[in-house]
This record gives sequence, C-alpha cells and structure tokens, in this order.
Amino acid sequence: MTAARGRYISGEQTRTRLVEAAERLFARRGYDGVTLAEIRKTAGQHNSSVIGYYFGTKEGLLRAVFSHRLPAVNEERDAMVARLTVAKGELSTRDALWTIALPLAHTIGRGNHYVAMLNQLINRDQLAEHYTAADPAVTAGGRAAYIALKESITHLPDDVLNQRLLLVYASIVRSLARFDADGTPPDQGELSALVDAWEALLLAPMSPETVGSRRGIGESAIRRVGGDFPAG
Repeated sequence: MTAARGRYISGEQTRTRLVEAAERLFARRGYDGVTLAEIRKTAGQHNSSVIGYYFGTKEGLLRAVFSHRLPAVNEERDAMVARLTVAKGELSTRDALWTIALPLAHTIGRGNHYVAMLNQLINRDQLAEHYTAADPAVTAGGRAAYIALKESITHLPDDVLNQRLLLVYASIVRSLARFDADGTPPDQGELSALVDAWEALLLAPMSPETVGSRRGIGESAIRRVGGDFPAG
C-alpha cells in the first residue's frame, strides 16, 4: 500500500512538472514554437514517451494546463460574482470586468505564467480554438463572467458589442502579460485604472459616423481581434 501510494505521488509530481514546464515554454515562445522534447527536458524527464503516457498529445498537454490553472481562477471568480450579486442584485459592467481581470491578475508570480501563455495564444489567434476544446467544467466560470459582462451592456448592436468585448478581453490579457514579464502583479490602483479604460471602451456610444456607415463588423473582423470570447 505504501509503495503504491509513493508511486502515485511520484506520478502526480511528474505530471505537474510537465504541465508547469509546458506553461512556461508556451508563455515564452507560443504553442507552436515549442516541441514536446523541449518540454520534457525542461521538466527534467528523460523518458521520451512520458508526455504521451500522461497527456496523449501536445493538445492534451495544453488542455491539462487549463485544468491545472482554471479551478483556482474560477473559485475566486465565482466567489466574487456571488458576493457582488448578493450586495447589488446584479453585476454592473465594472463589476463584471473586475470578476474577469482580478482572478487573472492574482495568478501572476510564483512561477505561474498562465496569463502570459494566454497572451501568446491570442497573438497567434489560437486561444478560442484551444480554450473551447478544454474541459467545459473548468471553463464554466469564464463563460459565466462573459455572460454577465455582455448582459450589462445593452446599448450596442451585437456585432459592435462582440468586437468591443474581444478588444477588451485581448487588452486584459495583454496588459496583465506585461506585469507577468516583470514578475509582479498590478496593485489595486494600477488595475483600477485599467478597469476604467475597459469600462469606457465598452460603454462608449457609437459615433454618428459609425451609425451612418454601419455595414456590420463581420466575422473576419471578429477573427482579427481574437476569435470567440473565452474569458479565461
């Protein structure tokens, strides 16, 4: 029993080392810029089949990164949503932005490079593809935050709203990735100032020029700013 338990602990430690090595390398060079051999060596593993044993494929390893990081993000996000809903009845646009940004900001530091990895996926238009392939159970919190944010904004047509949401989400991730590069999360004042900007972008009225010349944002424009809104 003790030997079996020891092997289980050792296996979990190996799995975690591989996940965190993959996250670190994906954050530096992007998903396509890293080989499985590099991940294995960074994790200190010599068995060439170890990644296949634990994850099957490179895509399976990336999904494991989401499963490794998102439970803590979702737990904090869900607690924020519950607390704000009890206090206010419904979330404002600003409240919803905080529920998306703050849990991500709290991942920065202590060897956690989740936000920087998200940024690399956004830069290569890969985030929506991989995020939607992850376990729905670990992505539910992000989707709930997205719904709350979208429902807080009713003055824009859907195509314009979707474009703004995508721009804001990309800005959240890219802004936080800069803090990740420094290894220090933003303080309350820094993050509050960013929330000011994101809120202003979402709530700004459409200009007469936009109203008069609207031809629809279109799917190609949505793809250019990052695909579907994942709220990871």
